[in-house]
Parts: sequence; C-alpha cells; structure tokens
Amino acid sequence: MNEELAKAIHDKMLAMLRRPLKFSPVVLMLVIGFAIYALCSPLAFAQNASVKVMLDPNFHVPAPPMDNFPYNTEHVFVSSMAMLALGILMTIIAAVHSVRAKNSVPVCLVLAAAFCVVPECFDNVLGGCFWAQDHRSILYFLLGREFDYYVITMWYAFGAILGYIVYVALSRGVKTKVLWMAFGLAGIADIIIEEILLNYGGTYMYYGHQPLVLLTRFPWWWLFANMGGLFLGASIAYRLRDWLNGWKACFLFILFPVCYIGMWSFAAMPAAFAIQGDFSWLTTQLLGIATCILALVGTCGTIRFVLNRNPFDMGGLPEETVRVRPDAAKARAQQYISQ
Repeated sequence: MNEELAKAIHDKMLAMLRRPLKFSPVVLMLVIGFAIYALCSPLAFAQNASVKVMLDPNFHVPAPPMDNFPYNTEHVFVSSMAMLALGILMTIIAAVHSVRAKNSVPVCLVLAAAFCVVPECFDNVLGGCFWAQDHRSILYFLLGREFDYYVITMWYAFGAILGYIVYVALSRGVKTKVLWMAFGLAGIADIIIEEILLNYGGTYMYYGHQPLVLLTRFPWWWLFANMGGLFLGASIAYRLRDWLNGWKACFLFILFPVCYIGMWSFAAMPAAFAIQGDFSWLTTQLLGIATCILALVGTCGTIRFVLNRNPFDMGGLPEETVRVRPDAAKARAQQYISQ
C-alpha cells in the first residue's frame, strides 16, 4: 500500500513538473510554506551579522559604522586581487564569445559591470551597506560616503559573473525554464561570493535591521534586488545586441548601471524601510520577503515586455528560435492546442 501511495505521489509530482508553471493553490501553498520556514527557522535569527543598531540622535535612522569598521589593508588587497582575476577571466571568456558571435556586446557587457560602482552610493545608503575607507585612495565622494578604488574591482567581477550568466542563457535561445535556472544560478553565485567576502572581513559589511540573513552574514533580499537589476540590464543588452554592435556597445557603460539601480530601487523599497526603521523582527522579515516578491515581479516584467516571452510558460522559446526551427514552432503550436 505504501509503495502504491509513493508511486502515485511520484507520478503526480512528475505530471505537475511537466506542465507549464501557473499560479495555482499548490504553488501558492509552496510559497507560503517557504515564507513560514524562512521566518520561523533558526537560520533566520542570524541577525548578529550586523553591528548593534544605533539610531542617529538627529536623523533617527541607523548610523553607518564609518571608522568603527576598520579598513584592513591586507584583506582589501587579497579580496581585490581575487575579484580582479575573476573579472579578467570573465572578460577573456566574453571576448571569445564576441569574436565567435561577431558582436561586441558580450565583452562590453562584462566591462560595463565595473560602472555599477557609480550607483553603489545610492543603494548603499538605502540598503545599509558600508565599504571600509582608508581616506587616501578615494575614487569619489557622494551622499556622505567615500568609495575607494578597490570597490571597482569588486563590482567588475561581481556584475560580470552574474550578468554574463544571464546573457549566455539568452544567447543560446534556451527555454524559459532554463532562463529561470540561470537567474537562480546567478543568485547562488551571489550568495557564495558575498558570504566569502563578508566572512573574510575587512572590506565591506551590512548594517541596520537587515531582513532575511539566512546563513551567516549576507541578507538574501539583496540577491533578489541585485539579480533583478542585472537581469534587466543583460536582457536589454541582448534584445538590442544587433543595434549595439560596434562602437555603440559603449552605451552599455551607461545602460547597464542605470538598469541595475532602476530595478533595485523598484524592488528594495520595503527592505529599505525595514533597515532604516525600527520595526519588530516579524515586520522586518516580512518587508524583506516583500522585496523578494517585487524583484521577481520585476523580473517577470522583464521577461514579458523586454524578451517578449511568457514568464510562466516554462517550455517557451524566443521568437527567433521558433522562426528558425520549424520543429520548435510545431511543438509550440501543439502545446497551445493541448492547453
């Protein structure tokens, strides 16, 4: 009896996975279950990742640590060299991609990641992120923050890896399911990179009432906000790849950081309220979850309006693939008929 029940459950789950994803009571229950787990799990109490929150007596918001977070010269150098090496590696890979595709967009997209250091001051102030300062090698000073040159190398590798993963998936004409998997893979890469850097210490930290610190030091709402912005930038670069080819690919140095901070701002507002406020633990976590949801909504909008796909049709293919491959067009037609 137990074997028959297990087989029935297995067959039912396979049937669900083979159908295009839709909003159904089952999916809603899974989302709610994950939210409850995130709120109730002991992992969600890893709030000691931030310094003790001290509200500024004048502005009544959490004050950045400033010089209380010491600049570690050795750690900054090691972290910068490691990230620079990753950035150069991604640039070489993207350059080979550009040569093979006879299109300058891939390599310029990777190089454009370094320019995301410009809006970094904006999301750092609202999102409670602080980079260590030595007050000597200052790249720029905005919104009361000093940003050193090493921040460029961090963003160069970080944005290059996450953005290029999405671009490669798009350039291969994958199904929407694989596109979501690329989104998830880039998100996992974000967690790994940031957890390593944060635990190594001496370069940057998160402060304030950060929601969803589910492992050790990295607030997970940041990965959704980051990925939403980088996904938008990579998608627009892919959609305009023919027009941007050649010298016009330099426009990506403006387009990519603008897309990043635009989507980040759209999604991060609830989490920013939590970080800059003094709410209960439950309210703080719910605001973080709201940011994750908004980032996913924004990503769905990118897939629908930029890439002209149905974000919930997991078997969907890009239009150009359907036109080139008659078998794919026939498969799509049969899929809609069966529905």
